[in-house]
Amino acid sequence: MKFAILTGGGDSPGMNAFVRAVVRSSLNLNPATSVWGVIDGWKGVIDANFKKLSKRDTAGKGHAGGTILGTLRVPELRDNLDMQEAIALNLHDNNFDYLFVIGGNGSLKAAEVTHKIISTRGLRTKILVTAGSIDNDVCNNYGYSIGFYSAIDKSMEMLEWIRDTASAHRRVYIIESMGRDSGYLAFYAGIATGAEYVIRPGENVDYDKMANMINERDRDSRIIVAEGYGKTIEEVREILEDIFKKRDIKHEIRTVDMGYFQRGGKASIKDILHASWLGYSMVKSAYNQSDSGFYTCYNVGHQPKILTLEDAVDDEKSTHYDLPKEIIDFALALR
Repeated sequence: MKFAILTGGGDSPGMNAFVRAVVRSSLNLNPATSVWGVIDGWKGVIDANFKKLSKRDTAGKGHAGGTILGTLRVPELRDNLDMQEAIALNLHDNNFDYLFVIGGNGSLKAAEVTHKIISTRGLRTKILVTAGSIDNDVCNNYGYSIGFYSAIDKSMEMLEWIRDTASAHRRVYIIESMGRDSGYLAFYAGIATGAEYVIRPGENVDYDKMANMINERDRDSRIIVAEGYGKTIEEVREILEDIFKKRDIKHEIRTVDMGYFQRGGKASIKDILHASWLGYSMVKSAYNQSDSGFYTCYNVGHQPKILTLEDAVDDEKSTHYDLPKEIIDFALALR
């Protein structure tokens, strides 16, 4: 058999662990298989830029951040039929039996479109996909995205640094977290590090109540703002400063954007094991001639949940962006 591996969209810690697992599982379970890396994500398939991989290529890479295969965003792929057909044909013409994909929403949608073209034309390649995204916004009804817990670890580290400075100067810090339209990363980081308030996407914030909370604490406060919230951290700062001025609240406010710090660096143990288990499970499915699909799970050793690509891209069936009420109540109880 002949396999290809693609890391797509924004990088997330754990992608290299997934690549390592697919390469090593494939070659150990069937040494006759050849495994190829797609260079620079979906652009690599369009350009037919493939590199044959050995176990040595993945040695010592499982914990590393980024992706050894590279990834480039191709936003025009969404509406460009010529690109979509080129992907399907290049996979077929290069005799790939399976394409293994790890990436976010864009990669999942690209895989689903490619699968439709392959099915319609009777081409050979099947596509197996899993979620690699720090945002935890891909099919999170059934599992979490590879990279999510690594990003929480990085967030905790930075939030602890900020707390030290905030405490020394009795400051209020308003801190932006990545996460796109999902509030999971901001909320879980806030719970783990004991932030005083986390503003989630779509929340109707009572800023007067927030000002009361800050004033009553009379010490450092950290307010985390999810990326998908409707106001920037500077706008939140201006609102609070105006309230502080009217009420003579003596607290200095600073803003910090955690940004790409959350996405870089080594993968957490949890993400390494999770990515490795899913990669291994997907290889076993390929050797069992499974159809195209999306794979996810919560825990190593548990049978992955397998969705059709059509169901996986349907957010109403697979994904929720709003945090469950139980998680919100949990966070409030710890404030």
